Amino acid sequence: MLECTYDKRGEMMMYHISVSSQVYDLLKQRAQQSQTSPDRLAEQVLRLHLSADQENWHQEFELLLAKVRARTFHFNSDEIEADIIAAGEEVKEIRRARRPA
Repeated sequence: MLECTYDKRGEMMMYHISVSSQVYDLLKQRAQQSQTSPDRLAEQVLRLHLSADQENWHQEFELLLAKVRARTFHFNSDEIEADIIAAGEEVKEIRRARRPA
């Protein structure tokens, strides 16, 4: 569960995350091994995990772009644009044909 605490002016001060006792026990154990507090370790772990997800997404996107570029490098942009325009016109014709007269 995620909650947030507000100050007297109604401005948000801090979020609180609830975890099971098993998760907290693991967090507490790892925090002791790292000589830090469970709160500080939880924040570090969350930051690391969330930034890793963002980095993974960025890497996957770059790989996808590289694949697209590798498959389309032999087409010039004018050919691609012409194909897109032709496909758009084809769709318009199909839709016009489906409309009742």
